[in-house]
Amino acid sequence: MPSMSQPQISIIGAGVSGLVLGRCLLHRGIPAVLYDKDAPRSGSARHGYGITLHRETYKPLLKYIGLDETAFRRRVAVDSAVNGIGRISNHGRDSDASSFRANRAKLENLLSEGLDIRWDHGLSSLTSENSTNSLTFSNGQQVQSSLVVGVDGVHSSVRKSISPNTDFTVLPFAVYNGKRRLSRSAFGQDYAPYMDSTNLVEHRQGQTLLQISTNDMTANEVSISYIYSRPSHAQPDALFTPDRPKTAATDIPSALFDEIATLKDLPPPFRDVFNPATMRKDRLLNWLMRSLLVPASDLENAAERGIVLIGDAMHATPILGGEGANWAIEDGIALAEWIVEKGGEGFGGFLEGRYGRWKEAIGQGERELEGMHGVGRASL
Repeated sequence: MPSMSQPQISIIGAGVSGLVLGRCLLHRGIPAVLYDKDAPRSGSARHGYGITLHRETYKPLLKYIGLDETAFRRRVAVDSAVNGIGRISNHGRDSDASSFRANRAKLENLLSEGLDIRWDHGLSSLTSENSTNSLTFSNGQQVQSSLVVGVDGVHSSVRKSISPNTDFTVLPFAVYNGKRRLSRSAFGQDYAPYMDSTNLVEHRQGQTLLQISTNDMTANEVSISYIYSRPSHAQPDALFTPDRPKTAATDIPSALFDEIATLKDLPPPFRDVFNPATMRKDRLLNWLMRSLLVPASDLENAAERGIVLIGDAMHATPILGGEGANWAIEDGIALAEWIVEKGGEGFGGFLEGRYGRWKEAIGQGERELEGMHGVGRASL
């Protein structure tokens, strides 16, 4: 028979936002259980990529994890294994040392310390009755909880339960992401001299954006990510398939390599990274630039039943320029502080106080994406 338990707070999703929430609650002695559909993570297997964190976002988190700023950066920076602090290039808001590149897996490993995380728990159903939420997981386990927090990402099962008609807006950009591993010596010879001791560099030709970033760096090996991105063309555009299913993200059209082959006079290290013959050997993904905001009425109805959404489950922003990791941290801290102050009640007030900011964040992310390509809405 399925096992039964009654945790006070059930957090669905053990990504950045869920872990921040759990860690902040743990710091205040409030029990919570995190459930995640994935198998236990180790090392940098799944989330071993770089994200940009800003000081105004991560500084409030430091008191909850017991680290000062220097120690925090030394723990989670993409180049922390070689005594780096995640320095990034001078572009946009990242022009000073207040922002740095963190490895998401390292950040999640740090945040997860001491938390009760139940892996292999994909949410199958969520029902509410008499102020109690009943959750059934794919492994057959059932739990009951007075408060359920959905932080299970852009494809949130909790969101689909409380707002089934909410869907993404797909923005008109063709974006492809690649990953590559290099020996430390090869990186030092072919890449490092042109990256000026930073972990993120960009190059633009017309409205096409090329980006190279460090994911992780050890004494022997370097993992990098790269992005090829441009505004979509008039349909049909072989590189832009907004209606593709989630499972088709790995379907890479040959037209991508043909198009990249037309790029001229690329400076190093871009000419080495964006080499079609080499790219064909890499792990490539077609990224859709999507935004989403759950209607306030759906959130209010769910809040009355003790169900709250935060992070990408609630307000998804584009991967490029969307600041998703920073919003995830801010949401987790804010909800934890609300629970501490209000005793787990009145979540309609929490949502009302933040909804305007979430809406603004989506618009800001869309504008940032356009600006990264040197375009405006009138030309899209």
